[in-house]
Amino acid sequence: MNLKDSLSFFFFGNVCVGCGRSFQKLDPWLCSNCKEELIACGQHPIWPGKEDAICLFPMNSLTRKLILAMKYKGMQKIAPYLVAHSSVGCKGEALQILESWGKNMPFLPVPVHNARMRERGYNQCEQAALELALRCNGKLQTNVLKRRVYKPSQTTLGSNARSLNAAGAFQAKSAESLQFPPKNGIVVVDDVYTTGATTSSCSRALKRAGFENIKVCALLYELPASAAFDMAADKALGWRTEKD
Repeated sequence: MNLKDSLSFFFFGNVCVGCGRSFQKLDPWLCSNCKEELIACGQHPIWPGKEDAICLFPMNSLTRKLILAMKYKGMQKIAPYLVAHSSVGCKGEALQILESWGKNMPFLPVPVHNARMRERGYNQCEQAALELALRCNGKLQTNVLKRRVYKPSQTTLGSNARSLNAAGAFQAKSAESLQFPPKNGIVVVDDVYTTGATTSSCSRALKRAGFENIKVCALLYELPASAAFDMAADKALGWRTEKD
């Protein structure tokens, strides 16, 4: 755990992020019971209606608490922790799918706006992409996609509004400009997949730049119908819920 994670862990309290109890040894954020629950719900990846996209976990009470702590409490290492305890880390179904997509594929994190990076100090999608690349013998690529404009939150928007909100938010370097152009395609990595508007916008930018065979891997899948409800609950609990 780095210094930033250690400090936020201290201020957050020596309690399990999942159940809130403090009588058990943590590993390092979850008690043994919550850790077992996390592994169980990550045994099988979720296909969010597209053959070229998978999500490692469903959005439930436990994974939602982890993702909120990761994004708004400075616990950036929760991203690789989720990958490690999914069926990627357990060498299960998700790893087999990723490996079937191609060998030595670049993993491209959805970029955050510079203003968000200055405020938060890290990109949680980059943390997840690095862990995925290590587990899949791939390569982390952070210099291909760039977020052009800062967009407002998409949480309360419907599917069509999300697509319009994300449209044109990203730009990509030309595939030909890379020193080692990908041969088997690329994987765009996001933290939460709801309607796919963000990753679809990334894919369109990449296609315009000459990339082909674009896949998507997200940490969590959330049903669009529950996203607005979750945002209201987060605000009531005092969480910050801006969209990256």
